This record gives sequence, C-alpha cells and structure tokens, in this order.
Amino acid sequence: MPPLRQLLASRAVIAALVAFGCLGLFVSTLDSASRPEWVKNRTGGNGDVGHSKEPSASIQWDDASIPSPGLGKSLGVYPGRKPQTVQRIIEKAQRHYERIVRQRHEMLKEFKYDTPQFDPWHPLAYYWWYFPASFACPHEIQRVGPLNDGGKWLCGMSLYEEEPRAKCVIYSFGVNHETRFEGEMLDRTNCEIFAYDASVTEMGVEAQGPRSHFKPYYIGKTDHVDAEGKVWKTLKTLMAENGHDWIDILKVDIEGNEYQTFDAIMDDFDVLPFSQLQMELHVRQDMITFPNFLKWWERLESKGVYPWWTELNLNPTYWGDRDWASEYCFLNTRGGAKNLLIQNY
Repeated sequence: MPPLRQLLASRAVIAALVAFGCLGLFVSTLDSASRPEWVKNRTGGNGDVGHSKEPSASIQWDDASIPSPGLGKSLGVYPGRKPQTVQRIIEKAQRHYERIVRQRHEMLKEFKYDTPQFDPWHPLAYYWWYFPASFACPHEIQRVGPLNDGGKWLCGMSLYEEEPRAKCVIYSFGVNHETRFEGEMLDRTNCEIFAYDASVTEMGVEAQGPRSHFKPYYIGKTDHVDAEGKVWKTLKTLMAENGHDWIDILKVDIEGNEYQTFDAIMDDFDVLPFSQLQMELHVRQDMITFPNFLKWWERLESKGVYPWWTELNLNPTYWGDRDWASEYCFLNTRGGAKNLLIQNY
C-alpha cells in the first residue's frame, strides 16, 4: 500500500479539482441567466459564437435615451447627462477647436512668427502642425473612391444612401482623368454630380450617366475666357445656372487655384453654400506664402467651416520634396435646415 501521506495528498488533489469544477459550473449558470436576450440569441445561449443569430429586431440601437437591454443604463441613472445629439457633438467639437486655435497662436509666437527667423518647415513646428484636422464629423466616416490619390473621406455617407430621399447634389472641380470617386457616388446614392474641368473633354466612363453633368470649365474668382480660350466661372454663377442654392458635397482639387477661388466664394456668400468640403490644399512656395495661407485658413474658420480629417499627399515626398500637398475634409456648421449633416436623425 502507498504511504499514508501520499494517499492523503492524492485525495486532496481530487477534492480540489472537483470543487473547482463545481464552482465553474455555478458561475457559468449565473452568467447565462444574466445575459441579455439578444446575446443569448447571438451565442445560442451557451456562448457558442459559431451559431450566431442576428440581434432581436426590437432593439433600438440609435436611441440614446432609451437603451436596449444589456446595452447600458438609462440616462436617468446619470444626473445631468444629455443625449448625444448632433448639435451637442458639434458644440463640444467647437469648444475643443477653440483650444486648438489658441495653441496655434501660442506655437506661432514660440517659433517667432512675423520675424525673419520664422521657418514654417521647422522640424519642431512643421507646416501642417499649425492646422490639425481636429474638429468632428458627427456621423460615421467612410472612404469613397480609390485607396490611392483620388479617394475621399466622407462624413455621413449613409445619410446619402438612405431611401427615400431627395437627390443630393455634388459639385466636383478638377476631375482630370480620375473619376472613381464620382463613379462610386453614382453607384451608391441618388446624388446628381456636376463636374467641371477645362483640362479634359469628358468624365471617365465610370462616372457617366443621366445623373452626371460635365462641362469643360475652370472654377475661379471671376467669369471670363482666358488667352487660351478656356472658360472660367465662379461658383455663384454655376449654381445660378444649375438652379441650386445648396451643395451637399463640394470636392475641389484645382492645383493651387483654391485660394483665389475660395476668396471669391467667401466674398459672394455670407453662409458658404455646402454641407461638407473635400479639398486638396497646396502650399508650395510658388502657390502661396505661409502668412497668406494662415490668413486664408482663418477666414475659412470664421465662416464656421472646420477640418475633421486630413491625409498627406505623399507624391511630393516620393520625389524628394517637402509635403506641400494635403487632403482636407471640412464640415460646415452653418446652413440650418439645408445642411443635412447638422440635423438630428
């Protein structure tokens, strides 16, 4: 027979294993009983995600004031807390953005702005660091179009996809030969696209159709025909010709002409006539100086238009140059009922 000490030890081990097993079964039973019904449906009631089902149709995912079972507590449990409405998100974003503006001017002072020593490409105060995309899109964000140059980030794409809804309006300046963004918007929405570019004669095949309207015009600060016979028109003129008073999405890529163009737009409109703006900014020295860019940027901010996304165009870097081009996405916080993106849904 084994020694008494060994026998007692083996029995103690077996007893401990049995006790742990019973405890685990008890905890599992409590966990299963406390799970919300939609979790049981997804996991088959036993945690097996391999047999998942869709959540119950009765769940109200979007109502912050009446949470679904298992998704959180009622707002009444948190005194003073308000529903996270679109307006509240924008108000909070504006308060944060005010801090960013103060930090910008502190950094300008620190690096001796308005003196000969100021260098906008200083490694510790790089050009684009003065202008971070630090506002907020109060809806979901999606990339539309190609992954490389030409794709754009959109705020609230699902709002344009909803049915039924009146056709949204997109203006696209500077299409060149890259129209996959426009093509995807035509595929996924009922939007109408009005595209302009005097450097080409038509849109790409993916962006052609009855809801696509193209004219070989350049957008600029005045209506005129240049020495090469190219037609230039202002945004105000084009909107009047099309019978529009509002643009849902304004896409601009006009290789440095955006500054004089937007100066004219800001002259012509007290409230800028678009919900969101996707624009590539070019800050090469022969296009605009830093002081003029700063003045232009802060004038755009004064119109209630703020950046919520940015993406450097790395093509100049590839060729050994500075990062003088960057894509920016802006939200217009004005426009009232015309502006789809500042409404609650």
